[in-house]
Amino acid sequence: MNIKTLCAIALTTASATAFAADMPDFQVVDINADGFISLEEAKSVEGLEEAFMTADLNKDGQLDEAEYDEVSQG
Repeated sequence: MNIKTLCAIALTTASATAFAADMPDFQVVDINADGFISLEEAKSVEGLEEAFMTADLNKDGQLDEAEYDEVSQG
């Protein structure tokens, strides 16, 4: 790994930790109460839209509660 890669990883980790501290409850973000957070719903939470693709572990285009909990805990 080069220094640029290590710096990018460090910055991503630091920003994810800061972001996670301000996350609302899953039910608040799941506006239509279908049990998933869509990309459109994610836009209502500052920073979640940017973290969405990484948080979507099963790559189904939505976040379930476990995926949301994972990103919200940093």
